[in-house]
Amino acid sequence: MDLGMELASDRRLTFDSWVENNEDCQETLLKNIPKIRKNRDLLFGDINNVTPEIIMSKAGIDPGELFVLTGGPPCQAFSTAGLRKSLNDDRGSVVYSYFQMVKKLKPRFFVFENVRGLLSAAIKHRPLEDRTDPKEIPEDENEKLGSVFNKIILPSFKRLGYEMTWDLINSADYGTAQERHRVIIMGSRDREFGCGVFRKKTSHEMDVIDILPPTHHRFAPYHPIKPWRTLRDAIGHLDPNAGEENTYSYSDERKSIFNNIPMGENWKYVRDNPDLFPRGYLKKIMGGGLESGGGKTGFWRRLHWDRPTPTLTCQPQQLATSLCHPELNRPLSIPEYSAIQDFPHGFDTCGSKSSQYEQIGNAVPLKLSGAIGSLFQSIADIK
Repeated sequence: MDLGMELASDRRLTFDSWVENNEDCQETLLKNIPKIRKNRDLLFGDINNVTPEIIMSKAGIDPGELFVLTGGPPCQAFSTAGLRKSLNDDRGSVVYSYFQMVKKLKPRFFVFENVRGLLSAAIKHRPLEDRTDPKEIPEDENEKLGSVFNKIILPSFKRLGYEMTWDLINSADYGTAQERHRVIIMGSRDREFGCGVFRKKTSHEMDVIDILPPTHHRFAPYHPIKPWRTLRDAIGHLDPNAGEENTYSYSDERKSIFNNIPMGENWKYVRDNPDLFPRGYLKKIMGGGLESGGGKTGFWRRLHWDRPTPTLTCQPQQLATSLCHPELNRPLSIPEYSAIQDFPHGFDTCGSKSSQYEQIGNAVPLKLSGAIGSLFQSIADIK
C-alpha cells in the first residue's frame, strides 16, 4: 500500500518504517526501497514482537507526528476460501497489535485493509458439519456471522477516539484491471472526514465511497468517469513469452482441455455445449468438483482480453481458481501479475516462483492505495 501512496503523491508522501514478517517480502522491500537499504533498522519483523516505542525511536518520530499508518493482518485468517479461523489463527490475532500501533503512534490517519471475508467472520467459527442447518442463526453471539467486525474491529477503533468510515471497495472502480473486493477502514484522528456533518445532511453514515468516489465504472464512459480497465490495458504491451522462471506450465493433459475453452469461458462452456464433446467429458475434466457447491467459476477459466480479471489468487495454476491466459495455454505470468496489480516496470520480487506469485497476489493494487493516499493528501492541503 505504501508504494501506491508514494507514487500517487509524486513522493510528497513517503514512508519511514515497515513491518513485514515474511522473509521473501523483506528481501523484496530491501531490493526496491533505497531508504531501507541505507538503514536496515527501518524494516521490522513480526508485529507481535515490535513495540510502537521502538518504531518511533528508529523512525525518529513522537506520538502524534505520524501522518498515516497503513496495514492489515494476513487475509487467510478471514478469507472465505480458507478455514475461517479468524482471531483463533495466529495470523488473524495480529489485529490486536495493529490496534496498539494506532493507540500509541496516534497517526493523523490510518488505513486498515482486509478481505471481504472479514465482514462475515465469526469470533468463534462453527464448521458447517457442526450445524443442523447451513442457514441456522447461532444462539452464541460470538458464533454469529460478522461478530469479529461488529464486536471487535469497529468498537476497538472507536475506543481509540478516531472518526471512522468503512466500505467494501472494488479495485476496478479505481483504475485497476481487476475486480478485487476488499474491506477498507479509514480513520481520522482530528475528525477531518466530516462524518458528523455528512450524517446530519444525509441521515446515513458516511461510507468510504462517499469520500473516495470511484474514477472508473463498469457502465462508463460518462464524464468524468472512465470505463473499467481491461486485461489488455494492463498486459497487452508485455512479451507473452514469459519464460519458465516467470510462469508455471500446464501438463499436456490440462493444455488439451484448455484448448477447448474459448476466451472468457470456463467449465460451463463444456456443460452448455454437450454436442461438441465426447460423452462423459464434463465428468472427466471436473471430477469431484462437479458435485461441489458454489458457482465453480474458477474451474477451467480462461481470461478475456477485454474485461478486468477476477481477483488474483496466490497461485494461478490451481484448477479451482484457474487464471489461464486469454490465448496461450498457461497461467498468467509473474510480470503479468505485477502489471495487473499496478506495480511499475522494474519493481522486482524476490524468492521462489511460488513466493513471488503469493507476494503480488496478496498486495493492495497500487491504483487503489494511490487513490486513498491522494485523498489524505488533499485533506492535508485543504487544512
